[in-house]
Amino acid sequence: MKHDCKKLVDAYLDWLKTTFTCKNVAGQCEITTPFLDRHNDRLQIYVQPLPHGGIRLTDDSYIISDLEMSGCALDTPQRQKMLQTILNGYGISQENGELFVETSVDAFPKKKHALIQAMMTVNDMFMTAKHHVASFFFEDVMQFLEVNDVRYSPNVDFIGKSGYAHSFDFLIPKSKSHPERLLRAINNPNKNSAVSLLFAWTDTKEVRPPNSVAYAVLNDLDKSLSPDIQSAFQHYAVKTMLWSERDRFIPELIH
Repeated sequence: MKHDCKKLVDAYLDWLKTTFTCKNVAGQCEITTPFLDRHNDRLQIYVQPLPHGGIRLTDDSYIISDLEMSGCALDTPQRQKMLQTILNGYGISQENGELFVETSVDAFPKKKHALIQAMMTVNDMFMTAKHHVASFFFEDVMQFLEVNDVRYSPNVDFIGKSGYAHSFDFLIPKSKSHPERLLRAINNPNKNSAVSLLFAWTDTKEVRPPNSVAYAVLNDLDKSLSPDIQSAFQHYAVKTMLWSERDRFIPELIH
């Protein structure tokens, strides 16, 4: 398994190296990533030089503007709080709808990774039709844990073997009978979100306590899930917790 995990990480890093493209646009560097938004367009970020010698990485207000144009305005205290919680987890700032981070050239790889992950997470958390979901999936999972007296810490970050920081939505600590459990709530399960979690877990688990377990909490209400996604999680020992079957997981989460 250890050999397979190393191959997975190496393959993922090779894929990243070969699928990013960049060009100069109006005095700034436009980077096109291999990660897709909900329109199946590749996400883009922009690198701008700063007077003091650092650089500014920005999404040029794309993510939030796109959500607002789709009728998902972030205009309530609840949504603003959720947005800020997500951004804080990745160390990303927001001003007038723009997601950005200022950094040194040396820290560019990690900050670029953090910005892209934040863009994907914000898009996933908020892009949900109001008539299908009464509240955000993250909050639904949190409420489920609290109602069932599951001990947890929200929004935890770990540094993986690669040096990248990875965020998990909930950490359930080790008990006498159960190992540490890390949960990521995925409202819109797709190839992007599956690859992101698999890489995060593969890169992280060797620096976590032995027998730690990762859970993919998948929102399968009013949507069908690809068998390939569930198979991928199973292959890399990530437990799949379908939201429609959440009650049967209570015994293994509560202790």
